[in-house]
Amino acid sequence: MVRTTLDQPSTRRALVAVGVLAAGLVGVTASTSAPAAAAPGGSTAYGIKASGIDNKTANSGSVSGTSFSATGISTETRPGYARATVASLTVGGKVIGSVTSTCEQGVTKVAFAGSAQSTKFFEVVPGKGGGSAVVGVTVTIKDWAGNKSQTVSAAGVSCDKVTVPPTSQPPTGRPDPTGKPHPTGKPADNPGTARPGTGKPGMGKAPERDATAVPPRPGHHAVTG
Repeated sequence: MVRTTLDQPSTRRALVAVGVLAAGLVGVTASTSAPAAAAPGGSTAYGIKASGIDNKTANSGSVSGTSFSATGISTETRPGYARATVASLTVGGKVIGSVTSTCEQGVTKVAFAGSAQSTKFFEVVPGKGGGSAVVGVTVTIKDWAGNKSQTVSAAGVSCDKVTVPPTSQPPTGRPDPTGKPHPTGKPADNPGTARPGTGKPGMGKAPERDATAVPPRPGHHAVTG
């Protein structure tokens, strides 16, 4: 009969190696990060933020991990405006749907194609617009002890109310703020000034002149009356 004892050094080393390998496999997490898109004026937007088993973020294209996948990600920001879209989101093997969040002049809106869910191990919470910041939908996976093992947030936006100065000039015909009349672009006619090309005076009247006598030609008698 062959007896195996765990006190042997070689056996203990083998068990330790197996334990370290197993712990390493359990503790492996994928981690990639991308900062949220931002614009002057306080506008921000992100497509996906995941934490837990998978730690990943994305603002465009697609992203996936061991517990979720998302495609059709796009974001847009400018002063006073932000938008984030996720065309398709799957978490824990369940299709969540598409979601788009927008923020304009400090007011947010959410368009979510899925529905809220709440079970012991799975939760889907759609965002509610109206404020200056919102997350389109947040999905949470819990373990047997009720602890969060994975959280995926999709389509987050925020923005401030921005006043944009007008770039167009007041239309022609409005009075000048200084009280001065707008020029018409046409020169005024001055009395007595000849108009170009006509030889005629403008508003004045030409002075009258006496007729000049014509001398008689030879052979003709002048008419005397």
